[in-house]
Amino acid sequence: MNLAFEQYGSGHPIVLLHAFPLSNKMWSGNIKSLIELGFRLILPDLRGFGQSADFSSINSMKMMARDVNELLVFLQIEKAFIGGLSMGGYVTFDLYRLFPQKFAGLILCDTNAAADTVEKQESRYELIKKIEFHGIQALIENMLLNVIGGFTKTSNPELVSKIEKMFLQTEPKAAIAALRGMAERVDHTEILVKIDIPTIIIFGEQDKITNLQTAKLLHKQIKNSQFHTIKNAGHYSNLEQPEQFNLVLRNFIKEVGF
Repeated sequence: MNLAFEQYGSGHPIVLLHAFPLSNKMWSGNIKSLIELGFRLILPDLRGFGQSADFSSINSMKMMARDVNELLVFLQIEKAFIGGLSMGGYVTFDLYRLFPQKFAGLILCDTNAAADTVEKQESRYELIKKIEFHGIQALIENMLLNVIGGFTKTSNPELVSKIEKMFLQTEPKAAIAALRGMAERVDHTEILVKIDIPTIIIFGEQDKITNLQTAKLLHKQIKNSQFHTIKNAGHYSNLEQPEQFNLVLRNFIKEVGF
């Protein structure tokens, strides 16, 4: 088992998968709120990020999903609430397709079930070229301000600076491998109507990367799902408005149980 991870609390497990190009540290503002419910919170570093090694020139979402399953086996976890934000959500869809029996519930945050459009693929490959030429600074210049909501930019410069530092901690080769993996990921929209477990969909109302139209489509196709927007938040909704995010997720878990 190769993934680095952190875990907190005890009880029934919740597994949260981080966004690109961050690490499990993105969930630091959510830990206390969730373990207060009596849950065991497990936060992996996906391959290439945080303390996990970079295993390949292309780190596919399916490979990352298999990594997470290996972690669950290692921890002897048979069933958990599992979800992620952005890239973490892409990995979650692959994990659900491969190992649906592992899910007690599904948490989808600022993410998309669909594969990249040709235009989006081209933008990822262009970003790869920029990283190869300019290093990780290219990621900051081309991505940082797009993932953060307008409210956060003007009202919380300290958080913007913190996220920028997170970007700078990313290994360029890991960012490139993950960008290739996201560009080549498969389309999961056909499985949405088959999802029959408790599901929550959480999106920042100012998300420009995966917008509210995407969120509403997920909500429409996943039966009995809950949909919540996080006010004054962009793509990194849990970082930008942790109190709102925590309240929504806590209420969902308390309501549906394990």
